[in-house]
Amino acid sequence: MDINEYLPMFLAESREHLQELNLAVVRVEEAPDDAETIGDIFRIAHSLKGMSATMGFERIAALTHAMEDLFEVLRVRRGGLDREAIDVLLECLDALSAAFEAIDTEGVEKLEQEPLVERLEGLVRSQSESEHAEPAKRPEQGELEAAAGGRRVVHVQVRLDDAALMPSVRALMVLTAVADHGEVLASLPAEDAIDAFDGRTIEIWLASDHEDHSIETDAGAVPDVAEVTLSEPSAAREQEPVSAAAEPDEPVAEEPEPQAAPAAAGAPDRKSAATSTVRVDAERLDQLMHLMGELVVHRTHVESLLGHSEAPGLQHAMNDLTRSSQALQAMVMQVRMIPVEAVFLRFPRLVRDLSGKLDKKVDLKLAGSETELDRTVVDALGDPLVHLVRNSLDHGLESPQEREAAGKPATGTLEISAHHAGGSVLIAVRDDGRGIDPARVARKAAERGLIAADAVDSVDMAQAIELLFSAGFSTAEQMSDISGRGVGLDAVRTTIRELGGEVIVQSELGAGTTTQIRLPLTLAIVATLLVEAQGQPFVVQLDRVELTLKLDDYPTRSVAGRRMLVLRDEVLPILDLAGALGYGESGEATYGVAVRGAEQRVVLAVDHLVGQRELVTRPLPDGVGARAALSGGAVLSNGQIALIVDCDALTATVKNEAAQVAATV
Repeated sequence: MDINEYLPMFLAESREHLQELNLAVVRVEEAPDDAETIGDIFRIAHSLKGMSATMGFERIAALTHAMEDLFEVLRVRRGGLDREAIDVLLECLDALSAAFEAIDTEGVEKLEQEPLVERLEGLVRSQSESEHAEPAKRPEQGELEAAAGGRRVVHVQVRLDDAALMPSVRALMVLTAVADHGEVLASLPAEDAIDAFDGRTIEIWLASDHEDHSIETDAGAVPDVAEVTLSEPSAAREQEPVSAAAEPDEPVAEEPEPQAAPAAAGAPDRKSAATSTVRVDAERLDQLMHLMGELVVHRTHVESLLGHSEAPGLQHAMNDLTRSSQALQAMVMQVRMIPVEAVFLRFPRLVRDLSGKLDKKVDLKLAGSETELDRTVVDALGDPLVHLVRNSLDHGLESPQEREAAGKPATGTLEISAHHAGGSVLIAVRDDGRGIDPARVARKAAERGLIAADAVDSVDMAQAIELLFSAGFSTAEQMSDISGRGVGLDAVRTTIRELGGEVIVQSELGAGTTTQIRLPLTLAIVATLLVEAQGQPFVVQLDRVELTLKLDDYPTRSVAGRRMLVLRDEVLPILDLAGALGYGESGEATYGVAVRGAEQRVVLAVDHLVGQRELVTRPLPDGVGARAALSGGAVLSNGQIALIVDCDALTATVKNEAAQVAATV
């Protein structure tokens, strides 16, 4: 069997485990007594170690094994681990992440684990030496019998291997394993003194009705255990075989059953949950979506041919085909949907690290992690959100001293939320920091030549926000590894627009800032409005269309050389679609499509309104979309290629032209 066949699955699961460990370690730092999280840490670390060893990556297995030893201290030490230990654990997770990336890209395990293992071992020793307790005395026979309450008492003696490096950790593991079989009446070392244990023999007096071989097996399964011996402390029973200590028909033997039953009952459920999901390669999902898109195109073609045929029953068959294909389409789309939690999980670690560097106190709140998005959208969403979080921590939230001086709590709040809104998903990053100062932004913009010096005083909040989206703009006084290099909001807007979304920023000076990202649920098959201009088909995403109209039915005006349409109580610019996209001005434009862009609303003048279509999107060749306001293409049922209009880019062009006209007046 070639183990390399399982390498992609190993890497995918390992990355998930690392992400979960990062989150769990940060959580347990905040809540050291969270037993559930500690249990999750042990489960994930053990799985990661076992998987790595099976795949032959011994360095990763050795490091995760040393991490497990430090995790064991969590079960003993009240108050959890100190910050130094948490920092080392997070460094180990970063090293493991780099090792997995090296395996993925180069096929080799690049990891220098020895220094990290030495630091982990030193931390375990220091944690163990930090607390000392008086050694427990050997219990008297009468005390044991009284505490046992008539139950059988088993004396368990465990000898550790002489080469065992961390006897206190192994002693704890032995005590935990034995305790699963009954009630620990006494032990040497005592539970409250186990941190300081440095011996080789562990003694446990256990009240239990379990069979001895099961106790011996579990205790012997602990690493570094050399020998396990079971006996009965009662002198009256010293000559009796240990296996005859309890008859299976005695009522006392049934007492453990209520405790054992839930675990046994839960086992099949966990197994069922594990086998009810299948990990599928992402390329196969993309191929499935491509084929689904082809089916949608062919279905549309058949629908167009239906009007030219009078075959009996054809309409009914077409209805059945449409219903089935739409159900299949919805199912395929659902398969590609994953929770946005895949992105959110990285932020507790990010906020912890950055708040420590900036010496700020931050309360991170995550909401709507279960909200689902297309996998392609989620994959591209990570970097923009990281930019926004870093901006909030560095520029938005104040230091504890500043906040207290302003009458705010010393701890700032950063909230990241997601929820569905129609056919879109809204993701918001909110902070209760200092907000955007238009005057400060304007001064920085003037220093960088983005606006004239005499225009500084006239910049309002909306204009200041737009300046922040300028390429290379930053309000930081000096560059750092966190910010100040001018790569931020402009990159966020570019990425989100490439995904067919938009970015909206709202801020109040002294109260905080909210950045909202609106994204489509999926990029593969979209609902569109098909139009024609200068004989060329174009499509506009349906969620951007507000109204379709006949231009002659509404009054028009000319403002600063631009034709404007009076719509209800507002005036919207009319933009000839063919001319704006480089196909020549159309003198026959009869219809208008009012669309919403990131900058403003405009009316696109077109020759014909063809109708709504569900189309499969395709990316354009590099550079094509940059030269014109286009975001992609789609194949129509007749084989023609329809170009997808980028409403954000079009409205930005209209706004810039209006600003230039205003500047010359």
